[in-house]
Amino acid sequence: MMKRTFSAITLATISHLVMSASEIQAASDIQTGYFIDSPVTGLYYQTSSSLDGFTDKGAFNYKDGDVVTFYLGTNKSALPIATLSGQEVVTPTLASATPSRSVNLTRLLLSLDSTPGNREEIILVSKALSDPQFQKKLRQINLQALDASKDKLGIDLVSVQEAARHLDESQTYIEKNFTSEEVILRPLNTKFRNIIIKRRDWQGNLCFFDVARKSSPDYYGPIGSMTYMVTAEGIYEYPDIGDYFGSTDSSVSGCELNTKHRYTEVLFEPIEVFAEWGGLIGCAIQGCTRNDINGFTIEDYDDEIDWKYRTVAINYDPNTQLLMQKNQGLGPKENVSHLNRSESIWLTTRADANHHVDFDGLWQETTYLSDGNIDNQCLLVTGGKVLSAAPDDDECPTGIKAYANDVTASHGDMWWLEPANSKATLAQLNTAVKWYDTNTKPRYTSWEYLPAGENWEQGVLYRLQQHIVVDNKGIQHPQTHLISELKKYQNRESRK
Repeated sequence: MMKRTFSAITLATISHLVMSASEIQAASDIQTGYFIDSPVTGLYYQTSSSLDGFTDKGAFNYKDGDVVTFYLGTNKSALPIATLSGQEVVTPTLASATPSRSVNLTRLLLSLDSTPGNREEIILVSKALSDPQFQKKLRQINLQALDASKDKLGIDLVSVQEAARHLDESQTYIEKNFTSEEVILRPLNTKFRNIIIKRRDWQGNLCFFDVARKSSPDYYGPIGSMTYMVTAEGIYEYPDIGDYFGSTDSSVSGCELNTKHRYTEVLFEPIEVFAEWGGLIGCAIQGCTRNDINGFTIEDYDDEIDWKYRTVAINYDPNTQLLMQKNQGLGPKENVSHLNRSESIWLTTRADANHHVDFDGLWQETTYLSDGNIDNQCLLVTGGKVLSAAPDDDECPTGIKAYANDVTASHGDMWWLEPANSKATLAQLNTAVKWYDTNTKPRYTSWEYLPAGENWEQGVLYRLQQHIVVDNKGIQHPQTHLISELKKYQNRESRK
């Protein structure tokens, strides 16, 4: 009897020890990342492996392969401000695909900081962030054009220039506290492709791809491309459509790629020409560390053609293997007489990567209505069509028959969809588009997509439906009237 009792106790003890070992293993898989815009305390976060909590001096937990979403509030019903692959250092520039969104996110965080006299840490403990009415106001803002929303929020926003200076100071903090000699990218003797997207011209006008000209063979709209390879001897540039926008005689808009300047032959320049360059080219020979290909700076210099006064952000995500560079003009100053509002994005991947997002299948679309409420619908994309159904308790129906409502016409801004092709490139998902409804009335949508996850399909696609107001100087001002987020659908079981 004693033996049986002892055996039972032993088995229970072993079972407990095994469970503890399992828990220890799970705990050892957890890594610590940091959200740095100065270290940020008080952002709620949730990972794809169900870890959650609040950032503490920037720190958050994640597991290898996780996708992390950060919320400006106390739970996941608050405004999501970023979704990206989990990694050691997350910044506003890494967490967004467009220059204005990066800077405006910093402006918003600084404006909500409970300790504005101390910018060495951002502390988000304001009661407003847990107020449902304030959250409704937050859902109506457009982080690409924050000034248009300042009256809705009822808070004093810091300026673009102050936010840019703060990001520059944060970069110094990162370089001091997160230095690593580990090489995370070896670009030498590898062919890369740069996709260049013009988001705004020097006047600040939004650059749109006009779908009415989609079939024109020499029309690329605000999208350019160049292909190159760095070797120990120099850089080879290969035939491609180029990166020259506009023309000196104004026959080609500053928002449009000028194909007369396309690369038609292989060019070579010796490596000495690029001796002072940074980024991927600067570190190609010795291999690139995290700090080599992540950073933020304010450029203010004469490049012999035009005075540059702009922000430049560069970020590399080792999970998606995407290198982004974002430039944003900071307006006029003593040496800059024009409006200086240009914005552009550079997306760099291996030339043979062939990355895309497959739209066939189920999507969840969340729309933030003008009254602050939220509308959810499930979308089935198939054969170039978009069909919708209502969700049931946050779950989308999986049977095709449930998708009886054809909403293809109202989703005509998905300009990549065709009957025989539903794959979208990253350039298409980050380009503003001018499209036409069934009455041929022009409409405008700005798209933004930051890839997350190894297959690039776990990010959030932002859809900003807009109308254009032109001021008395002829400058366009986009007014956003509807903001939606689209995510590839995962049922409850697959989200566990």
